[in-house]
Amino acid sequence: MSIINSQHSATSDEPLFTQPAWRWSKSGDVGWWVRPEWSEALIGPDGLKLTEWRASGQLATVKSGPHRVVYRADLPTGSVYVKHFLVPNGRAVLRQWFRRGKGRNEGKRAKTLSDAGVPTITPIALGEQRKHQFLLENYLITPAIEGTTPLDTFVETELPQLDEVRQTSLRRSIARELATLTARLHEAGFLHHDFHPGNVLVRLGDDDHPQLTMIDLDALRVVKKVCHQDAQTNLAQLNHYFWLRSSHTDRARFLKQYLAARTEVFPDARKFARAIELETRSWAERLWKRWGRRCHGRNKYFATDRKANHRAIASRDLDRTEVNRLLFDLDAPFSWPATTILKDSRTTTVAETTLMVQGKPTRVIYKRFNVKKRLEVLWNIVRPTRAWRAWQAGQHLASRGVPTPQNLAYLARKGFAGIPKETYIVTILSDPSITLADYLTKVLPGLSSEQQRSQIRNLTRALGQLVRTLHHRSLSHRDLKSSNILIEGDPNVANPQLTIIDLVGVTLTHPLPRDRKIQNLTRINVSMSQIEGLTRTDRLRFLRTYGECPVDQPEAWKLVWREVERGSVSKTERNARSGRPLS
Repeated sequence: MSIINSQHSATSDEPLFTQPAWRWSKSGDVGWWVRPEWSEALIGPDGLKLTEWRASGQLATVKSGPHRVVYRADLPTGSVYVKHFLVPNGRAVLRQWFRRGKGRNEGKRAKTLSDAGVPTITPIALGEQRKHQFLLENYLITPAIEGTTPLDTFVETELPQLDEVRQTSLRRSIARELATLTARLHEAGFLHHDFHPGNVLVRLGDDDHPQLTMIDLDALRVVKKVCHQDAQTNLAQLNHYFWLRSSHTDRARFLKQYLAARTEVFPDARKFARAIELETRSWAERLWKRWGRRCHGRNKYFATDRKANHRAIASRDLDRTEVNRLLFDLDAPFSWPATTILKDSRTTTVAETTLMVQGKPTRVIYKRFNVKKRLEVLWNIVRPTRAWRAWQAGQHLASRGVPTPQNLAYLARKGFAGIPKETYIVTILSDPSITLADYLTKVLPGLSSEQQRSQIRNLTRALGQLVRTLHHRSLSHRDLKSSNILIEGDPNVANPQLTIIDLVGVTLTHPLPRDRKIQNLTRINVSMSQIEGLTRTDRLRFLRTYGECPVDQPEAWKLVWREVERGSVSKTERNARSGRPLS
């Protein structure tokens, strides 16, 4: 969405929504304040021309929700965005009685920000519906300038496609410009309670200089003075996005520019930076936990369905016809012609099949968790089923940026008193892919000695980074072995892409206890112990990448090494006593 400054903006000393700079008219119970140069294009005899634009194909819905609908209208005079603020309940009506309409407030905030040097939207029309002196639905219209992109979209999709030198230059420029914009925002006495790069637009000038514009001003709040604590909280909210996507150097560059642009003195910049990092983590945990509950269903990401004694929670990416087909017969996919059975054991049955996802035939993994013992059904009364644990873990991993296949559906067959019996989970199939175990035992031995050494180093580094990310995001996997790690895409590249599968053993604990970390490291060490060519140096390289061996603490790695070694010996002896092979 590209709602940004208009070329027809009013002068800074010109009041908003008053004559003579604005033209007033009324249509029904809606009164309109419109800039004269836009009046004919926007307002007709029946008021706003939404119906006319929709009929001619000029209108598109950008966002839709219970409190607000956003439209884009492509007109001969230029594209505009229409924000339609709704009043779904009495609380919303009372809110506007005390706080004025959202459209009027956002327009006034835009002018204040613009006067303070913060590029932002410029209103060209305001519509307010009133009945018995109560303000109801209202509208704010702003012009659009093409060639802009939300900053989060630019960072995630456009920036990685540029050459490395240009990427580095743009990262530095964006950090400085975003810091300057944020400082001006705070200097003007504003805090943005929904401060993230999706509410900032970027356009590159001819010299590759990024031009930033702030949008979505409904979450702006005015304070008498943005104190250190207010700034710290607001910066942590913004930092949460870049914390996972930018380097420490880029974030330090941002903070240095921000402090230089503020008139207020921050006596201890290092302490301020540490406080922001700590609050960022606290903010991230709250967001991650909230996002982790999305998979419980009944929101814009997931939906719930029932049929007889079958229940489903499915991603909205999975076509509803497919959900209904699965609910009719949960075991049918195992017998479909396009299905390939990958595993059929006492505990699970795993198949690869095809379902319609986002309207396209997509290969998926369909997994049934079999009832091993009669008592297991009773256990399901007091603890989540294995499928639910895997389903919830998949959402936790996705929310925290740990690579794992996308969740599509959780299905359950209910028994007596609604107790789950057989349960199922559906995930996207990563293709092409191979498990780390299969690659190390079947592909690696066929390579030359030089290639083997190179690939072991690459995989060791990638594995260390994956486990570090897992633990840094407060997650552990008690069955973290090579067969539960996928190599996606070409495994012979310098930076192989690893993802985690088979998530029943994943748990979320913040902060993550040290013994959990050691158990995970021990489990992956045991699963790699049979790999030919894996040296003690490779294991140390893994630990250094994992991050438990700081250069300034040369003895730290030894403690971790010894704990993992003791755990590995104990695990090997237990398996030998029980007759179970190491995996």
